[in-house]
Amino acid sequence: MTLQELYLKINGNFAEAQGRLMKDSFIEKFALMYLKDDSFINLQAAVDAENIADSFRAAHTLKGVAANLAFTELQLAATNLTEQLRPQTETANMELYTIVKAAHEKVVNALNEYSASKS
Repeated sequence: MTLQELYLKINGNFAEAQGRLMKDSFIEKFALMYLKDDSFINLQAAVDAENIADSFRAAHTLKGVAANLAFTELQLAATNLTEQLRPQTETANMELYTIVKAAHEKVVNALNEYSASKS
């Protein structure tokens, strides 16, 4: 699997990643670092605890990580959840959270597949 195929698989924007990170080796390095990122784990814990402030902070962080890596589908999903939580008056909308979770899992699965193809 190539990096371009990876980005297609996750509905990301490879051209945007190239514009930001300049070298394919940097894109690969930072994309694979997402596998160790705890942004989604923090979001999951905050949503499970029904902690509105932490849910907002974690969704916002995940949105930023996804934006920096040009993981477009994940970024959009995290943005929608972030905006729902922004007023900090109600817990996470579970439908929006489920969309974020699915996008996150798509990214993780594709990154694992990409990594295995390089071994």
